[in-house]
Amino acid sequence: MDELDTLRKEIINSNTFCFYPFLELSTRPNGSVLPCCYYSAHAPMSDLTRITTEHPIQNFWNTDEVVNLRNKLAQGKKDIGCEICYRDGPASMRARSVNEYSNNRDYLKIVKDTIDNKGVANHYPTRIELKPGNLCNLKCYMCSAYDSSQIEKELNELGKKYDGILLVNGRLNKINIGKVGAWEGKYAEYQLPNISEYQWAESEEFWESLLVLLPHLEVLSFAGGEPTLNPIVQKILDYCVEKDYAKNITVFISSNFTNLSKKFFAVMPEFKKFELIASIDGIGDVQEYARFPSDWATIESNFEEARSYMVHPNVKILVNATVNILNIAYITDLLNWLEAQAHVFPYYKEWPYNINLLNYPLELRIDWIPAELRPALIEKIKDYQKNSTILKLFPDLKIKTDLLIEQLNDKPNYTESYKQLEILYNTINVTDSHRNIDYKKSIPFLKEVFSLVLDK
Repeated sequence: MDELDTLRKEIINSNTFCFYPFLELSTRPNGSVLPCCYYSAHAPMSDLTRITTEHPIQNFWNTDEVVNLRNKLAQGKKDIGCEICYRDGPASMRARSVNEYSNNRDYLKIVKDTIDNKGVANHYPTRIELKPGNLCNLKCYMCSAYDSSQIEKELNELGKKYDGILLVNGRLNKINIGKVGAWEGKYAEYQLPNISEYQWAESEEFWESLLVLLPHLEVLSFAGGEPTLNPIVQKILDYCVEKDYAKNITVFISSNFTNLSKKFFAVMPEFKKFELIASIDGIGDVQEYARFPSDWATIESNFEEARSYMVHPNVKILVNATVNILNIAYITDLLNWLEAQAHVFPYYKEWPYNINLLNYPLELRIDWIPAELRPALIEKIKDYQKNSTILKLFPDLKIKTDLLIEQLNDKPNYTESYKQLEILYNTINVTDSHRNIDYKKSIPFLKEVFSLVLDK
């Protein structure tokens, strides 16, 4: 057994180690840079200097904070920014990184060299996730002003409409008359910033930095805002094709599937692998409410067209569902819709969906569901598992629905449930009134939750 074999064994048996901080840079729409796409935006590292002319993206590769994180994870120590992965266990991105890279000696060598160098990486990042702005055409309930220009616009409208609102992490928390656009904590008394003014991704300096990194990349990811609306995304994809980098790069793009163009579709077969991820949380009214104001017929049509490109063996189309209190009662409807898709050519060769269990905002977590409503939800998921053709083809995918059952089997915290559901009840009624929609019609399950916990 050589040194890499020993390291591999330690990694596989570790409860903390993750490859991503050794391989990835992940940006946020405001230009902050984190060690992976799942690293908590509430961790202290999120307050570091953002991408600017003076601080190009590669400057974040070996900051003291990132170096310390690498060393902690290698030493079996936990980090607060990795809380989502600790919660999700075998269904986490941390576990995925170990499964994906632990059998590759080239990556093991990268990790060993970095650990031996006290956490300082002398190699280029091989993975980059870009969220090049908050430009978006939707106002998804789980998103914030940082994720969507439409939410940013709506929050400013609400601030004027009610002569003041209180925001927490870019989301409506409550009406706060007399403090228009006020923020909580260290941002108290400040006006809601114009998040759309963050234009780091459009600068010549960022483009020059990216040109240095692109030849070394194996994975390039884009998320929102809505990447298909952002010209920089198409520019980067076209450049990779033009410079013949595409054949070495796997692309992941998360899209709301409301705005897919022929030009966008045309570049997909040019890459080593192209994974187009549909951010869909339900079908029909559930999707249109949770990701307002999307149109289900348009999404379904775009999904069908995108799937036709799976005749190219390097193109993969899948759904990523963010499970929360709005869609948990209807998630099996979405999964059964995907079951029908799985029987129609082009056939799925890999997982056709992924499930993320929402962590933020707190008020949308499934943790607050009353105990008496949980058995029926669990039974629906178990029925799906029992009858699913997809799970017969891809048995490892079952861990994602198992995660939902595991969370629903937890005993609810009634004090915290009341607190969080009261926030949700108040904000959702304000938002519904402003948007001229009604959760009671689109998400009747939520009415049951409120009536049991809040007596409303």
